[in-house]
Amino acid sequence: MKPDPVHQTMKPDPVHQTMKPDPLLSIFEELAACVTEHKALAEGELRVKIRESLDQLTTEARAALEARLGGDLEEVLFTSITGPEKISLFSPDLRTKLNYQGEVFYCLPIHGYLAEELEAAFLRWAKLRSPLGVLKEVLTRFLERSGYRVLRESRGCGLEHIELSAAKEGEPDKPLFLFLLPSIKFVPRFIEAHPRGWEQTREGEERVIVVPTEKTPAPFISFIREHDLSDAQIWVADLAKQTVNPCIGRSRDPALESKFESPEQARRAVSEWMRQMHLVE
Repeated sequence: MKPDPVHQTMKPDPVHQTMKPDPLLSIFEELAACVTEHKALAEGELRVKIRESLDQLTTEARAALEARLGGDLEEVLFTSITGPEKISLFSPDLRTKLNYQGEVFYCLPIHGYLAEELEAAFLRWAKLRSPLGVLKEVLTRFLERSGYRVLRESRGCGLEHIELSAAKEGEPDKPLFLFLLPSIKFVPRFIEAHPRGWEQTREGEERVIVVPTEKTPAPFISFIREHDLSDAQIWVADLAKQTVNPCIGRSRDPALESKFESPEQARRAVSEWMRQMHLVE
């Protein structure tokens, strides 16, 4: 059977041959899928998603889109998505702006928001803004300055966290167990999954939960109001300043106390939060 001469000699349609997908449409389709899935995004997470979409463009496509839109692409797209004026009919619409636990979130304007969605958005953003690897580096340097050496590291299954064990040279009977989480908001879930794992089980050991700072005290105040952890130790690490301070509890080792950035000031701040809580109640 000979090939069909019509299809054998047919030349490609020059219109369809040269047509290229619109990069702006592709970006908005990708972002719209994320918006549809989550319904609420932290400002930081939205900017990360925009950057990830832009990073997929070739140098030529990005330059052409910049010339077409006339400005910084991340800002142009962010403004279109979160503002009333859209640069395209396909632009996602997250014009509803909310503040939750000290962070700014953008949400669908026609959606009735549930606390669970904002909480999930906060936790997603916490993981992005405070990588556990960076938290571990800050904490490890703090421990080394205090005379400790990290002996073992493991990552928790299911719930994302890092567990470290450390000790001073010649003092293996006084171990320090540390549980690193990306936000104080993860602590209730961690305790629920490990009800006894973070509590002291034998004489001489110390167990500490370590979390990064937050933009405002709101997440810490909510945590302290809702949970009784009188026997726990919680430290707070400032990833930008590379420092560690106590939040709840007091270490028995003066070497650790001496290496905190401002331990008494930090404890006074927590006491003031608790006092304000009682006044409100």
